Amino acid sequence: MVARERFIPRQVGRLTSDLCSLPWSEDPQGAELFRSFARLTSALYHYEFHDREQLVIEAWDQVGDDREAAAVVTAELTGLLDGANYVAVSMSELEDALENESLIALRMEVDLDDYDELLIYRRGARRDTVEIKKWMGLRSEERTITVDDRVVVYARVKGQSWFDNQEIDPAERNLIPGHVSLKQFQNVPRADIEMLLPSTQVAFRLVDSLIIGVPAVASAVAVLATKLISTLGLMFLLVGAWLGFRDEQPEIDQAALVILFGGVVTIGVFVIRQWTKMKNRRIEYLKTLSEALYLRTLGAGPGVIHTLLSSAEQQEVAEVLLAYRFLLASPGGLTESELDEEVETWLRESGQGEIDFEVADGVAKLRRLGVIDGGKRLRAAKLPESLALLDRRWDDLFEYQPPDRLTPAIDEDGAAVDGRSQSPRLIRLRQVIGRFRGRLGERPEEREAEDPVEVS
Repeated sequence: MVARERFIPRQVGRLTSDLCSLPWSEDPQGAELFRSFARLTSALYHYEFHDREQLVIEAWDQVGDDREAAAVVTAELTGLLDGANYVAVSMSELEDALENESLIALRMEVDLDDYDELLIYRRGARRDTVEIKKWMGLRSEERTITVDDRVVVYARVKGQSWFDNQEIDPAERNLIPGHVSLKQFQNVPRADIEMLLPSTQVAFRLVDSLIIGVPAVASAVAVLATKLISTLGLMFLLVGAWLGFRDEQPEIDQAALVILFGGVVTIGVFVIRQWTKMKNRRIEYLKTLSEALYLRTLGAGPGVIHTLLSSAEQQEVAEVLLAYRFLLASPGGLTESELDEEVETWLRESGQGEIDFEVADGVAKLRRLGVIDGGKRLRAAKLPESLALLDRRWDDLFEYQPPDRLTPAIDEDGAAVDGRSQSPRLIRLRQVIGRFRGRLGERPEEREAEDPVEVS
């Protein structure tokens, strides 16, 4: 059974249309006014997220050389992931993935000590039935697995000094000391989540050792029995004479040298052949891992940040629209628990699945926007009033008076005060947005969830 998630799987445009199609018994123009409300809300949040984007992109450009910038990226990134309704992967989930059998025919190993910081977030879990091949494809079985629609991995590798102290070559683990990576993946089986880490290594399974080892032993016995008997006999005589076990020294003539040379060449060819088989099998496994990652990789670096910004913006607006629409449909008001039940029931009946709607977060956003009132029982402001309020907020974002249009400062009697004038007003984005939202990464309530995977 997949636990309910906070993610709302609906883009704002489609969600707005669905909410507008609900009955509007009191106002025949309600659907059109609600579309205007959705456009204004989206515009305000879009401008807010543009400000966030500048902050995190500037920090990302310096993250490799500046630990303070790395801290900013971590804080802003976790805030974006939280806003986009991602769930942190706990250490226990990662350890389970490392210990359990992989769905891909590979054995993967990873050392979490390689990282100064490691964050893994997932979203959109679902249950899928897959066919697992066994016995080299001769048998197969069906298995129900958990697949995450989106997974984001942020990793910061430890410095060169740590690898030197541990006597580890980071290149053998495909790592660059101090390197920071940010990647987003899709359709990741939860049992294989460890394959997304930069330092994941492919190792042989027991069945691989048997497939390579048993034929190698059989070949070795055959070679010894057919080609190396005479060579081994001569070698034993030489070793025995050299160690003093034999008084009589064997004669080394041209025929003996040919036998020795042929035996050495035969052994060398056999060893090289077996080593090549192991190498080719490892290359085959690396190819399998690369293909699996290629098909699942959505983006890296700043591209992931842009995607998360868009997703977080969509989720924030969706929560506002859902909470406001169902409060509008209840003129008598609703408590938070009643609103939560109304929204979750509609999402379930409209085919969105079992979603844990963040009612407290949605109500907090509406309060910051100023479009609801009431204490325990919440009531939404009428659409015309809400639209007027949001329109003023939008206008305030760009309010500016040039110097030649300044108005004098006037006292209560209407007289100029010391001939001074009001200073130009250029209202900065953060000053306005701060009136109805908290800083990125802050949430109105504490969530009960396991700690994210973070290695320090």
